[in-house]
Amino acid sequence: MCAAQAQMPRSRQVAEELRRAIEIGELPPGAVLPSERELMATYEISSGTASKVAALLKSTGLVESQVGRGLFVRRRTQLIRHAHDRYARRWREAGKAPFRSEVESQGRTARVEVTSIARIEAPQLISDRLAVELGAPVVRRENTYYVDDRAVQVVNTYIPLSIAGGTPLEEAVPGPGGIYAAFESLGHRLSRMLEEVQARMPRTDEAERLNASPGTPVLDVLHISYDQDETPMDVSHFVLRGDENVLTYELPTD
Repeated sequence: MCAAQAQMPRSRQVAEELRRAIEIGELPPGAVLPSERELMATYEISSGTASKVAALLKSTGLVESQVGRGLFVRRRTQLIRHAHDRYARRWREAGKAPFRSEVESQGRTARVEVTSIARIEAPQLISDRLAVELGAPVVRRENTYYVDDRAVQVVNTYIPLSIAGGTPLEEAVPGPGGIYAAFESLGHRLSRMLEEVQARMPRTDEAERLNASPGTPVLDVLHISYDQDETPMDVSHFVLRGDENVLTYELPTD
C-alpha cells in the first residue's frame, strides 16, 4: 500500500481496491460484489465501514444495487454516436430520424418520449446562438430518448418561432425523418453544425430523468444547426449519460 492510500479512510482503501478490480476485469460486468458481511470478514472492517464501502462504489456509477440480491458490476453496452454520420441526408430520405437510425444500426431498439412542446421567450444562451433578440419567441421541444428502454439522453431543442410557428415542428411527430426532414420541407436545408461538448456531474433533476446515480457523469452537448443561408435553425441542448454513450468525431484535415 502506498503512502497516499495509507492516509485514506479504511472505507476508501477497500472501495479503491474493488474499483481497480472492476476496471481491470477481475470483477467483470454482471459480477456480484462481496456482501457487507463478506467485506467485514475479508478486510476485517466494521459493519459501518462496510456500508460506506458499498455507498462509495455506488457513487462511482460502476455498480448497481439489485433489491434483495446485492451489488453488481454494471453491464455497459455503450451506444456509439457517430457525429459525422448522424445527420446524413440519406437517413432523412429513408424516413428515419438521426437517433433512431443510429440506434437501430447497432441492433438496438430506440424510443423517444416527447415530454413538452411550448412557445417560450429565448433565454440569453439560446438567443445568442440563434442570433435572435433576448426574449424573442421560440419553440422549445423537450424529449427523453431511450435505448432498449433505458433513458440515455434528454434533449431540449429551441427553434425560432419564425421558422417553427404553425408547422409540423410544433407537433410531437413532425413527420418521417424527424425535425431535420421537416426543416428541409420548409426550405431550410441543413448545411453545417457546431457542437460544444463538456463533461460534468448531473443536476438532481437530470439524474432522475436519466435514472442515473449521482456519481454518473453526463456529457453536456450544445448543438447548433445552420441552413444553406447560414441562418441558425435550431439549438439543441443534449444531456447524455456518460456511461451509456461514446461520441466519435471524424474531422477534415484541410
